[in-house]
Amino acid sequence: MVKRCVKCGLDENYTGITFDERYVCNYCDFYEKHKLEINDEAMLELKFQEKVERAKELARKNGAKYDCLVGFSGGKDSTYIIYQLTKKYNMRVLAFTFNNGFSTQYGKDNIENALSKLNVDHIAFSMDDLKLRKQYSMCVKMMKNFCSVCFHNMHYYSYLFAHQNKIPMIVNGRTIGQILQCAEDTDRIEPFETSMNLKDFEHQMFRGLEERTEKSGKIEYLKEINDIEAVSYFAYHKISEEETMKFLEEKIGWKRPQGVSGHADCFAHAMAEYMSIQKHGHPIRKGELAVLVRQGDMTIEEAEKILEKDRENFQEVSMETKEKFYNRIKV
Repeated sequence: MVKRCVKCGLDENYTGITFDERYVCNYCDFYEKHKLEINDEAMLELKFQEKVERAKELARKNGAKYDCLVGFSGGKDSTYIIYQLTKKYNMRVLAFTFNNGFSTQYGKDNIENALSKLNVDHIAFSMDDLKLRKQYSMCVKMMKNFCSVCFHNMHYYSYLFAHQNKIPMIVNGRTIGQILQCAEDTDRIEPFETSMNLKDFEHQMFRGLEERTEKSGKIEYLKEINDIEAVSYFAYHKISEEETMKFLEEKIGWKRPQGVSGHADCFAHAMAEYMSIQKHGHPIRKGELAVLVRQGDMTIEEAEKILEKDRENFQEVSMETKEKFYNRIKV
């Protein structure tokens, strides 16, 4: 019989999991110790406002044109963040899109619509495509994963561009579930600590892998840049996916995806899910949903239903999707 956590439902096959004598997992134990700080919305808002004002002041001293940089895909999270930073916090935002070759027309249309409604400048960046495809191919071959390539390059060039333009803050759309899904301590984990450099920020996702990749010499971490704060907006603001989408529909006419599970702004998302199931035995958001269970936003049974639907959707992917994906990453 597979051992499971009695509080969040994660099983013994989940990455890094351990159980105490009560069958409570290490991730639930961490959450229980820190839940007051994680869920104190008034204190989190105060923390965020302090970061905003500090960024504005630094930008002014630096003579920077922008207070912060935000990665922008056209999806709900990045669009919502840009709206709130400009409208609620009066920040001068630069929207930054990394052209990874996986963008969909849906995402592009939502970017165009948002830019027509919001008072922000926008730049789109493309790196050496052969280098990018080599990275994708190597990561898929060695790790059955390619999202980490997008994650690293997006933030690598965000840090580089912010540094070159004296922008003191980068705001990202990582959810509290993504941040806390494998958290066992507060080291470089929001909302406890923020990162001032790329390597420390990537610790939130890779939890030690960044140390090994740096030693291998295959990944560069911009060691000279140590003065740009990386802030995860949703570590300080609690809002559901449905609330986010309704808000954007009403405010700017944002279009929600129709009949699509996952990231409709990325045509390769189905492959990412497929690889996760093949490698780990579960869909990508298993750990994220466990965090929502810990927070009381859903039950273990509700989380299992969502995961079962993801398994049904991504246990197999169409030959057309596979061909499109492998044509994109082939060297």
